[in-house]
This record gives sequence, C-alpha cells and structure tokens, in this order.
Amino acid sequence: MPNKATVRGVLMDATLAPVAAGKIVATLQGSDVFEGGVRVVTEQVEATTDAQGGWSLDLIVNGEGERAGTTWTVAGYSPYVAKLFEVRSLFLASALETTLGDLERTSAQNLKAAREGGAVRLIVAPDYDRYLALPEGQRRPNDLVVLDGRDAPPAIHGSIERSLFDGVERIYHGGQPARLLDANGSVLVDEAVPAIAPTITRQPAILPEAAGLGDSITLDLGSAEGTPPPAAEWDLLLDDNSIRDRIDPEEQSMELSEPGEYALAVNWSNAAGTVAASPALLMVAAPATPGIDYAQAAGYFDSASAYSGESSAVTGVTNGGNGGWNLAVASSGNAIAATPLGIRFGDGQFLQATGLTTSGLEGAFIVLRMAIDSYGSGVSLLFGANPSGGNFSIHNNKGALQARYYDGATRSIGLGDVTYGETFVVGVEVDVAANRVRGYAPSGAFVLATPVGMPVANYATVRTGQFVHGTLMRAALFTKPVGGSFAASFEQVIEDFLEG
Repeated sequence: MPNKATVRGVLMDATLAPVAAGKIVATLQGSDVFEGGVRVVTEQVEATTDAQGGWSLDLIVNGEGERAGTTWTVAGYSPYVAKLFEVRSLFLASALETTLGDLERTSAQNLKAAREGGAVRLIVAPDYDRYLALPEGQRRPNDLVVLDGRDAPPAIHGSIERSLFDGVERIYHGGQPARLLDANGSVLVDEAVPAIAPTITRQPAILPEAAGLGDSITLDLGSAEGTPPPAAEWDLLLDDNSIRDRIDPEEQSMELSEPGEYALAVNWSNAAGTVAASPALLMVAAPATPGIDYAQAAGYFDSASAYSGESSAVTGVTNGGNGGWNLAVASSGNAIAATPLGIRFGDGQFLQATGLTTSGLEGAFIVLRMAIDSYGSGVSLLFGANPSGGNFSIHNNKGALQARYYDGATRSIGLGDVTYGETFVVGVEVDVAANRVRGYAPSGAFVLATPVGMPVANYATVRTGQFVHGTLMRAALFTKPVGGSFAASFEQVIEDFLEG
C-alpha cells in the first residue's frame, strides 16, 4: 500500500468567507517507475467542505519510485459547481500531514528535487541495518550511508571510489584523529597522524607598538602550529579588566580612549593540549599635565635659586619670578644658609623686599614647601606680604599653623599643628573678585573663609624666615591683575609642591 499524506485546507470565496458544502477535487497526473517497470498512475480523490469550509484529503506520496515524477492538481468548487481555486503541479515530499499553503510554498523546490532524483544522497544512520530496513521506495542505489561511529569506527556504505579521497591526508571525528573505512573495511584514509600539541610560531602583538590616546590599534593574534591545527582563544585587558567587547570583530581594531596598561592574552589549543603565548603589552600614558612656568610668578624661590654672599652666610636671594624684586638679608643674629634642600633659617636673620608697588591686584596666593625644626623665639612668619599689616601671610604660632588675611581687620584661619622635622606644604589664597579666602593645610584639606569686608591683595613688602628655625624648600607668590587671571592655579601649584 503506497504511503499517503494528509492535505488540509479551507475553501473560501472571493470575499474570503468560508464556503460550506463545497467540493475539493484532487487529480494525480503522470507516471513513475515501480519495481523496475513503468506504471501510469492516475487517481482522483474528492472531499466535501464542512460548515467552516475546512477539508482534508489523503493523497499518495509521489516520492516512492525511483524517479518520482508524478504531481497532483487540486481544485475547489462552490456548491453551485463554480471553480473557486486551482493549484497545479503539487509534489508531495513525505507522508507527513501538511496544509495546502505549505504545499504551495514548497512545491517548486519539491519538483526540483524530483527532477534531480539521480543525484547522490548522503544519509547518516546509527547502523547500516536500519538503513536497509527502510521501505524500498525510500532507498536509492546511489545512496551514500555514513555511520555515526558511536558504537563502531566510522564507515561509509555505498558505491564510491577511492579516488574520491585523493589528497585527503587525515580526518577527524569529534575533534579526534580517525581512520575512514568503506563498507568492506577497506581503508579510504590511512592511519591518523598522532595529535601534536601546539607550539607558538609568532607571538601576538598590539599594533602600532607606540600607539597613544586617540590612536586606533589592531590586534595581531600571532600564530601557532600543531596537529590538528590549533585554534586561538584570546582576550584584551585594560588594567586587568576585559574589554574584548570593544573590539570590532571584523577589523580586530579599536580606538584608544583610556590610559592604562593594555594586554592581549592568547592561548592556542587542540586535542593534544594548550599553550599560552607571551602577552602583548601596550602602556598608554595619560595626557601630560601642562607644566607650570614659575617665571610668570611674582615671586619664586627654591634650592636652586641664585644667592649673594657665602653659602653659610647668605646676604640675598634672587627672585625667579617676574615681580621685579629680590630678597635681601634683614635683622641680625644667626646667619642664613644656602643648602641642597633650600634656604635655611636659624631664628636670626630673615629675608625681605620693601618699597614694592602692586596696586590693581584682584587676587594673590602663596604656596610653601618647608620643614620646621623647632619653635623660634616668637610667632614665626614663614612667608607674608605686608607682614606688619598682615594682608596675607602664613605663620607658626607655638606649633599651630595659621593663614592670615586682611579685610579691614586682621583675620586668621587655623591650618592645624605642625610636626617639627617633617616636610609639609601649606598655602593661602585671596580672591578679591570672588570675595573669598582659602587656606591649604598640611593635612591636605582646603579651608574656606568668607571675609567680613573686602579682602586686600596689594602689598608693599614681602618677608620670609622671621623667627623661623627650619628650611624653606620652595616658595611661590602668584598674583592676578584686575580683569586678568592667575598664570597657574592655587591647586596646580599645591600639587606640584607636593611632588617635591
């Protein structure tokens, strides 16, 4: 008994309304070859649609013979025998239930498959006996049957020639080397070559090697050899965090948008093992912070400042800024020394410049890097402008650091205690335009003060080292003219002084 497929559909009129009590007529046309002989096959099957216009027909599957060239024509009629549709040349590929819509969509491909019935089919089966147990109409003389090899070594059953495998040196089954046999046990592909673990032939690289922020890089995974050929597993890390998802998968490239250490890690693996390549490294520097030009300061002094007199008895220190003034020795007592660390005061002589004209300033700040050995003979003036009136200055009052400013009266900002013998950075800023005063403490804290009156940034005298027993390593005095700006910010100078 031939296999049959159940074909279903819905009969509708021109308004797409279901047609009840309609007639569906299917006609088999053509011929086929069965058991070595040609048979003309004809059949007509009819069905009546139900109240919803639905219908179904059991039709002979056309793929039973060697050529399978027959087709069906299906037509639908209303109760008044008016033809509502007709579908020609349907080829039924299998005995599975299907719908008319499915047949219409696949009919062209099915007909093509029938016309090419002489082509070789590749069939995978768990064993050859199961293939032989298929109905004769479902088997062809030129079938190639491949056993999946779960219970026995892989083998191909069928009429194939050894020349088909000319040039094939080895095969792999499930990732492992294997031997290929035909149905008679003859070797088609010889003994497999033993697996060989990967070895690196070229190390990975991030190109170009000197790429920086904003540049585009390309990943070169390198290469390795082994048997079977090894596959690469890789990752790109930025400071030990994976950023592989940022790589363009087609170009293997990306743009550098962050500083840090980039590392390309590559492993090569095959059935015999895994080998790790040397990581390719690229260090991308952060944007360089613009340097501070201390020649633009009103006053600047450090350990390299030129001085007059002897190193053990300094009589003056040259100003490295553009204020137009230098410092000269004042008072009496212990001498001032020039040391590799800076200007050393011994609670005797100090340095100052007088008679300065600085009207029209809108702001000023002082930053110091110092080490104080002990408290002197009075409240020490580390550095100050107009020290007598105290427009802005930094003092040590019995171990307590103070930033002082003048807004119609002298005010003080506590900056914490000083630890004698240790280096510290301290500062004070007066901003007339913003009506603001800030102090910077050795602890790293900024202390904000709101003046009662208008703060003063002008000065006529600069003095440093009065009653000080310690070393001034660096000192900077920056000013801001009315309507202008500082040549460097308070924060920039503090950060630079903290570095040394």
